[in-house]
Amino acid sequence: MGEAVAADLEAAGIPVTIHRRTGQVAEELIHQARAVSYDLAIIGSRGRRGIVRLALGSVALHISEHIPTPVLVVKGDVHDLERFLVCSSAGPVSKHTIQFAGRLARKINASVTLLHVMSQVPLVKDAFPDDLEASAQELIRRGSREGAHLNKMLALLTTEGITARAVVRHGLVRDEVIAEEQEGEYGLLVIGTHITPGLNSHLVNDLSAGILLAANRPVLVVRYAQTESDSHTTGSEWRTND
Repeated sequence: MGEAVAADLEAAGIPVTIHRRTGQVAEELIHQARAVSYDLAIIGSRGRRGIVRLALGSVALHISEHIPTPVLVVKGDVHDLERFLVCSSAGPVSKHTIQFAGRLARKINASVTLLHVMSQVPLVKDAFPDDLEASAQELIRRGSREGAHLNKMLALLTTEGITARAVVRHGLVRDEVIAEEQEGEYGLLVIGTHITPGLNSHLVNDLSAGILLAANRPVLVVRYAQTESDSHTTGSEWRTND
């Protein structure tokens, strides 16, 4: 099977190197990805749900959690990768994710929609009630905290040669991301996550895992190795939205 796939790729002008390993598929993929500095890992998902997923685990989820390289999980409805939905959250994680997504979108001439989800409960004293129901354009026009963030992320995409649009949804992050993904018929969902110890890491990774498992599209997981200085600045500049 590997030779047949390699032949198809080479026929399309893509050079292929086959590495053969013995052992558990997930663990060997992780070892290979750690041994070589790849730009992107691509894996398939069986889309397990419910009791089966809890009993056997998700190979795709396990791999995406342990490979430092961005991981593209091919699952669900696979369309042409012409439209990206990129999730924007906070700080250096969001910046790293958006930069990577922008570079990939530019290479394959894809459009980008930048999604930010806001909680409907104010989590800081200076939050404006009107912001909790505002559109992306309204937030940017007002210069609110979220608007300034979106404006900065759009500017990042502009530097990558991508003219993107921003969308804000209000509610629980996972639910709203999946709703936008389904309603917008995007070809690729892009999410970011931390590689850092501590409780905050588990919360972020659990959210990313929930989105990955619930999505019915290919999902690109961009991991970011957060430094101690990042954790200090992010906490003072932003608030969680879930």
